[in-house]
Amino acid sequence: MNIIIGSGEKVSVIASKLSDSLIVDRNPESAANLEFKGFNVLNADASDAEILSKFDASSRLILADDDEFNLKVARVAKTLGFEDIVAISLDESKCSIYDREGVKKICNTIDNLLNLLLERDRYIEIPVGSEFEGMELKEFDPGEDCTVVSVFRDGKVLQPHPEMIVQRGDTLGVICGEEVRVSKNPFNAILILERGQRDDEIVVEAEMLAKRFSASIIVFQKKGNAYACNLRGYSDKIELEEAIDILKKSDELDLIVTSLEEKNEGALKNLISRFPTLLVTGKTDYRKILAIANSKCPDKIINMAKAFSRFFGNVKVLLLEKEQLKHFSKFTETELEVKVSEGNPMVDAIKEFKSGYDLTILSIKNDLGNIDRDILWKMILDKNTSVLVVD
Repeated sequence: MNIIIGSGEKVSVIASKLSDSLIVDRNPESAANLEFKGFNVLNADASDAEILSKFDASSRLILADDDEFNLKVARVAKTLGFEDIVAISLDESKCSIYDREGVKKICNTIDNLLNLLLERDRYIEIPVGSEFEGMELKEFDPGEDCTVVSVFRDGKVLQPHPEMIVQRGDTLGVICGEEVRVSKNPFNAILILERGQRDDEIVVEAEMLAKRFSASIIVFQKKGNAYACNLRGYSDKIELEEAIDILKKSDELDLIVTSLEEKNEGALKNLISRFPTLLVTGKTDYRKILAIANSKCPDKIINMAKAFSRFFGNVKVLLLEKEQLKHFSKFTETELEVKVSEGNPMVDAIKEFKSGYDLTILSIKNDLGNIDRDILWKMILDKNTSVLVVD
C-alpha cells in the first residue's frame, strides 16, 4: 500500500499514478477537496504515532509535505518499523538530514518520484561496433523513449552532442524512461479547447503542432448542456472552469491548446496543474523559440525546450541563475543555445522576450529571477508570441 502524506495538487498527481494509495492530509479543507475528486483520503496528522500505527509497517510512506513536517513524520515512522520511506523535497540542503533519518531516496520533482516508484527509468550501455562507426550521434537510434547521456572513450567520459562522431570501441551510456519520452516527443494527444474566442487561431496552431509531433487532435466543445469531442460548428461558449473539471479526469491528453484574452490566474493554474497549456496566436511555424527558466526546478521547462528543439531547430534557453546549469547534465543530445543571466534576471528576461519569438516557454510558478507577476502576465497575454505555460 502507498500512504501519501501531504496536501493539494501535488499529492493528487502522485495518487492518480499509483494504485492502492491512501492520502493522509492534515488540512481539513484540502482533504475534503481531494475526497470530492474521488481519492481515498484520511484527514489526520501523520506525525501522530497513534495514526501511523494503524497502518501496516510494510507499507510505503511517500512524504510530500514541507520538509519540516516530512522529517517529523519520518522520525515517528522509523520508531514504528516503517522502512520503505520516500521523500519529495525541493530543498537540497535537507538531503543529509533525510539520510540521517533513514529516508532512502530524495526526489526534487514529482516526475522523478514517479520514475523511482514505477521504475520507469533504466540505464544500459551499448558498445560501438563497425555498424555504428563513423555515424553522427544524431543519426544513432538508441530505441523508443531512450537517449544517449554519456560516451565512454579511451577511459574518459565525454558529454554527447548531436554532431559527435562515434568511434569503434566507444561505449554509449543510454537512459530510457518516461522523462526521456517527454524530452523526445511530449505530445501524443493534443486537445483543442474552443471557447468562442480566436477559435480559428487555436485550430491552425494546434494542427501545425499535431503534424510536427505526429499527435492526434481532440476537439472539446459544448452544445447545450452536453460536451462532445471532434464536433465542429457549434457556437456555445465553453466555460473554462467547467472544462477543467472534466479534463482533469483524463489520462489520455498531453497538451491543451486554447486562448486567453485576459488575466485569469486561477483558471490557468487549474489547467496547468494537469496539462501544459499553449496559449496561441495563430502561428503556422516556430522559427524562433525562447525558454525562460523562471522556476527553481526548471526540469519541465528544459524538457519542453529539448523536445521543441528536435522538431523546430535551435531553441534559446535563458537561465536566470548559474545554479540551473546542473539541470542540463541529464540529457544533452539536443541543440540548445544556453544563456545565463549575468545582471538583473528580470531585465534580461524582458529584453530577451522583446527580441521577437514565435513561441515562449515559461513556468506559472515564477519563483526565480524576481520577475514581477504583472510582467509575467504581460508576457503570457502578449499578442505577438504564443506562450507554452508549464507548472
